[in-house]
Amino acid sequence: MMPEAAISVKVEPHVVYTTTPPDDFTDMKNEGLDGTSSPKLPSQYKVAVEELAAGNNSESQSWEGRTRWVKGILAAMFMGLVFGVVMDLGKVTLPLVIREQFIFRREIMLKMFLGASAGSAYCIAGVSLIFPLHFERAREEFMSTLQCKGLIPIILGAFILGCGMALSGSCPGMVLVQVGAGVPYSWVTLLGGLSAAALYGVVQPKIEPYLKAGKMKSPKFEDYGPLKKVPFWGLALALAVCMTIFIIILEVFFPWKEEVPAGTTPWKSVLPPELMGAIIGFLQVPAILLIQDTLGSSSAYMTYTSQPLTVCKNCQEVMKHLNGYRTGIINWWQAVYLLSAIGGAAIAANAVGTFRGFQGVTPGEAFAGGFCAIFGSRLASGCTSGHGLSGVALLSLKSMFAVPAMFAGGIAVGFLYFSSDPYNYTGRL
Repeated sequence: MMPEAAISVKVEPHVVYTTTPPDDFTDMKNEGLDGTSSPKLPSQYKVAVEELAAGNNSESQSWEGRTRWVKGILAAMFMGLVFGVVMDLGKVTLPLVIREQFIFRREIMLKMFLGASAGSAYCIAGVSLIFPLHFERAREEFMSTLQCKGLIPIILGAFILGCGMALSGSCPGMVLVQVGAGVPYSWVTLLGGLSAAALYGVVQPKIEPYLKAGKMKSPKFEDYGPLKKVPFWGLALALAVCMTIFIIILEVFFPWKEEVPAGTTPWKSVLPPELMGAIIGFLQVPAILLIQDTLGSSSAYMTYTSQPLTVCKNCQEVMKHLNGYRTGIINWWQAVYLLSAIGGAAIAANAVGTFRGFQGVTPGEAFAGGFCAIFGSRLASGCTSGHGLSGVALLSLKSMFAVPAMFAGGIAVGFLYFSSDPYNYTGRL
């Protein structure tokens, strides 16, 4: 049983909650979404509080908890396999494709990104109408990860993430797909990301006072001006339609068949990137209905690096922020999701004959890029999936600032690197 006294626990996004958690999301206060007050703890994090109080994995002690784990893990495995397959078949995870996107020589990555973001918006708009309670829970879960993070660290973190993408030719979710597809030195990118996650867990308490810079009146897009009169589903649907139109325009001017990487064949070893992206967007449905969360990747790195804390109780108290990712299905589903993506990518790459068929970046670029991508993601409380797919589709205003910052970082590094050393930026790939 939970003690009556208030319990302090550090969870994303760097908030010390000092209130007994509510039993339902309907009890959650809206105050604090702009970082001005301390909100109630979302019910998804109830297990984190209980485990710190009881010193064990309380979530696995009840039938309801076990059911939640089984359902969440199975859903994560399925979504991860699909994610790995379609990402590899779209060939957007190749370092060359990502790097050339940032210097506007190939639009495959942008098409897949827009397809996934539009697919997410279509699906979330539909879920909000058919399953409103599930939608509200998932949306509040996402908003709670940003509620005490100001706009400045989010933009700065997203910019650093973009820089890391251009260096490594990857991003938090793509790294595991590259490992499965046999992209050289992708495992070094993974090591860089894990190192960044561990470091962020250590330094987060020291930089926490600066993480509220740039407060917003409200993080929700529909809370401003005449948009207040438009229902969420209407705005999300309109956004999805706009992205769809933009995809069509891109396809007219830059046909995907003319942009596929050398060594691949359209409809045989590579499929339309916008279609592959849309399939990823549809994964929002099982995520919301079965896990009560939305797609994301970077927090999985925190879960991986927090596991050594299991054997050190004192470390758990000292590193409360990192320890907040150690247990619970709300943390572990993303970890399983990305691990399953390795298998999905390996299956797809071997099936179409592209396994280990492409060049990777240098080990130094891989590590530095992976480090920047994950450290930036944690600073921004989201990555290309969290902000770009889920946040934008959920009409998070902070995510709408984060996405351009990601591309700005990638474009800046891309053009600087390419102008000084075109061979090593794209030529050797």
